[in-house]
Amino acid sequence: MWLGTAQKTDYIENLVPFNWRGWWQFGTGALGDMGCHIMGPPFKLLGLGYPSEVSGSASTVYDGIFSEAQYPESGPVSSSIKFKYKLKNGKNLDLYWMDGGITPERPVELEGEGNMNTILGDYMGINDYEGSTLFIGSKAKAACGWGGRSPVLLPLSLNKQINIAKKYPRIEGDMDGHYWQWIDACIAGYGKAEVDSPFEGYAGPLTETVLMGNLILRSFNIREKRKRTDPVYGEMEGFDFPGRYINFKWDGPNMRITNFEAANQFVKRTYRNGWGELKI
Repeated sequence: MWLGTAQKTDYIENLVPFNWRGWWQFGTGALGDMGCHIMGPPFKLLGLGYPSEVSGSASTVYDGIFSEAQYPESGPVSSSIKFKYKLKNGKNLDLYWMDGGITPERPVELEGEGNMNTILGDYMGINDYEGSTLFIGSKAKAACGWGGRSPVLLPLSLNKQINIAKKYPRIEGDMDGHYWQWIDACIAGYGKAEVDSPFEGYAGPLTETVLMGNLILRSFNIREKRKRTDPVYGEMEGFDFPGRYINFKWDGPNMRITNFEAANQFVKRTYRNGWGELKI
C-alpha cells in the first residue's frame, strides 16, 4: 500500500511521512511540493495558461576532479526556472521559480535591514517561512506568502494608505476550509459544487505548469559519454549533457516538449501492474 502506483521496490526506511516527495519514483520534488502554493496567486490573478517556453538550471554536486556526481532518482538541492507566458492581452510575462536558498535580488523598495524572506513571505506574527511570491509591475511591487497569505505593497509604507475592498470570496474555515470544500464537492459530484481550485481553467494548467519545470530538472541529468583532452589533466573521459541550458518549447494542449524529445519520457510514468492507466 505504501508504494501507491509506483513500481515495486523493497521497503525504504524514513521515506514516510515526508521524504518520499524528494524522490522521482514517489514525488515531484520542491516544485511539486510547494510550487502550486507559491505560483497559485499569480496564476489566478493573471489568468495564466500554459507557458510557451521554459528554461532553467539546477545545482550540481561533484565527487572528484571534474567528476560530477549523479543522483537521477531525486530532485536537485536547488534550482532556478523561468517560465514565459503570452497573456490574453498579447503582452509577454516571465514567471521565475527559485528554491534551495536561491532568491531574487532584494527589492530596492524594501526599506530597512530586516530579513527579506520573513517580511515578504512569513505569516504575520508566525515564524513559519515557507516561501513567498514577489510581483514586479511596471509601476510598483507587491508580495505575499504562500497561498496568497499576508499580501503587502512595497515600499511597506504604502500599506498605511490603502483601503481596498475584498474582490474574491473567502473560504470559511481558513486553511481547513479548503479541505472541507474539496470533500463537499466530492460528495456532491463533479460540476455540482463550487470549488476554489477547479480542474478546468486553473488547477489543471497550474499543475501541468509546475510539473513542466520538473521536465527541465530531470532533463538536466540526461548525459552522453565522451572523451576529451584537458590542457592540465590530459586525456579524460567525461559526459555531455544535451538537456542543459536550452530553451524548452512546450506544447501545452498536447503535453509535449517540441524541441528536445528526450524530455518527453518524463511527461507520464508507467504505473505498477494492476493499476492500469489512471485518467481524470
